Amino acid sequence: MINEKSREKFKKVVHAEVTKMFESVLDYVQVACPTPDTYKVLRGKILRVGNNCIRSLQKETDHYDMEYTNIAEEIIEVVVPQK
Repeated sequence: MINEKSREKFKKVVHAEVTKMFESVLDYVQVACPTPDTYKVLRGKILRVGNNCIRSLQKETDHYDMEYTNIAEEIIEVVVPQK
């Protein structure tokens, strides 16, 4: 049960990160494309590749045992010497 929750959490992280990446790529492409028609075609191809990547990575995680470990915050204490 724990591993399944960890796997699902990881799949959500993968989806979010890949989506952010191809949204950034689309921002650059929109600036670089000379016409809206060219952008529309390229946008479709980028979204297809990005979504295929997400699906492939999520399917691959089914072959792994994983467990999420919560990262504890580090507390740094600064001590100023007294004069």
